[in-house]
Amino acid sequence: MKDLRPTGEADAPALIVRASAAAELLRLIGVLVDTDQEEYDVGAERIEMLRERLGTTTIAQLRALDGGSSVAFHVLSLLAADLPDPAGVEELVTALEDDPGLGWRLLLVHHATREQPANLSIAEAAVTGDAEALEQIRARLAPLADTDAAGVATLLETTPEEHGRHLLEAIAAVRPLWEGLEHEAMEAIGRDVAERRSQLRAGNPVRDIVLAATNGYELSGDPAVKRIVLLPSFWIRPWLVVGRRADAEILSTVVAEEFLVLPAQAPSPALLKLFKSLGDESRLRLLRRMSSGPVSLTEATAELDVAKATAHHHLAILRQAGLVTVSGEGRGSRYTLREDPPQAAFDALRAYLRPGPDRDPDV
Repeated sequence: MKDLRPTGEADAPALIVRASAAAELLRLIGVLVDTDQEEYDVGAERIEMLRERLGTTTIAQLRALDGGSSVAFHVLSLLAADLPDPAGVEELVTALEDDPGLGWRLLLVHHATREQPANLSIAEAAVTGDAEALEQIRARLAPLADTDAAGVATLLETTPEEHGRHLLEAIAAVRPLWEGLEHEAMEAIGRDVAERRSQLRAGNPVRDIVLAATNGYELSGDPAVKRIVLLPSFWIRPWLVVGRRADAEILSTVVAEEFLVLPAQAPSPALLKLFKSLGDESRLRLLRRMSSGPVSLTEATAELDVAKATAHHHLAILRQAGLVTVSGEGRGSRYTLREDPPQAAFDALRAYLRPGPDRDPDV
């Protein structure tokens, strides 16, 4: 999970599920500029092929937008939560033309609140352009400019108008590529959205729908959160991206594998993740530790005697495999063992070895 929120928790929120081409285009750019191709289910080979189609000059220009950070485009995808229907690329372009500094301000607040959450009202006021709130956010960023990643320096050296122009140029550069990929991504996203909306119409609790859509993310219960916005994604699989805007918690969820078109006889991505997660001694030790109760990242780090980044990587793999749930936010996140993981592993393997009537093993 990549946690982008300055703070969190929800009290009986409304659930909104959207299929946004604008969000998916921005997330695709994030995948293309990421230096770790192995992070994504779509595969390193396919990502490299798409990069070659764009060309090294365009990739370099995309990476320059926020000091080379792929997270910048995942942050910018949060804008889709409040775009007018159908939240497509045209709606995004119009929003950025009307307010060129919108993306710059959103990224500024993200950098400033990443380590030390700010008052939500100040953060949102800064995103919407309040001068006093922006000054407070810039003051928080000043100490980071010399020590933090290049993204902070890049933003502070760029005017909001310049950033907006560069962002529109990035979108224009990737749109021809996106148009050839849009159908595949948005068809899968559309099926996922239809399923979540049908669950909502059937009266399923919001908590249960979110838990299923995120494969293990527990809503925290902050009374300030009035809306939960699900923006399913094809391209960022298997990552869950969590963000916050005003009264909304925004979740870029992973399109469920049943809505993907998979080759016949291929094991499902979920099955591969499950057995990958179980094939590592450190992750098995964490599961055993969680059988006694939830653990924090700090506790997992101590249990394995490794760096926090390594422990977080193991915990992320366990969540992606559906073996643990995560609740809370940032450094306060707690990881909890889901019920009966051995049965989940057995059921997943049996489903693959004994296909149902809709899956012909001889095809």
